[in-house]
Amino acid sequence: MRRVSYSFPHTCDIMFDVHRPFSAYLSGMEKIADRQDNFRSPNGPIKRGIAVFIAQNRTGFERISKNTHLEGEVTDEADMKIVLTDTILKSSGSIPMNEHIFFVKGLDKGNFTEVYVTKSPVTPGFSSIEMKQMILELFP
Repeated sequence: MRRVSYSFPHTCDIMFDVHRPFSAYLSGMEKIADRQDNFRSPNGPIKRGIAVFIAQNRTGFERISKNTHLEGEVTDEADMKIVLTDTILKSSGSIPMNEHIFFVKGLDKGNFTEVYVTKSPVTPGFSSIEMKQMILELFP
C-alpha cells in the first residue's frame, strides 16, 4: 500500500538515491524515529529530539516508532514528515529553539530508493543537505 499525502510539497530542495531496496530504506527511517542526540553549539549544549511521521489517509500524518515495521505494509511510495526539535540545556532550565520540519518522499525503484527532501518552512539552522546526510548515514 502506498502511503502518500495530498499536502506533500510539489517542489523539493534536494533529490538523491539511497542504494538500498525500498524495504531497507523504510527500516532505516524507523531507526531515527524517537532518537535523541546531544551536541554542543555556540549557544551551549543542545538536545535534539527526532520525530518521524508517515502519511495516513492522504490528508494527515501518524507518528511512527522504532517498532512500527513499515516494510511489511508499505509498498512503492512513502511520504514522511521528520521534525527535529532543538532545546538548549542550561542549569536554570531548558530553552526551546526552532523546530525544523522536513518532508521526505521515498519512491521504490527496484534495487535503490529515490528520495526527495523539502524543508518547510525555511528557517535558519539544519538544512535539507544536512537531512540528506543524516539519511545516508543510516545506510553505511
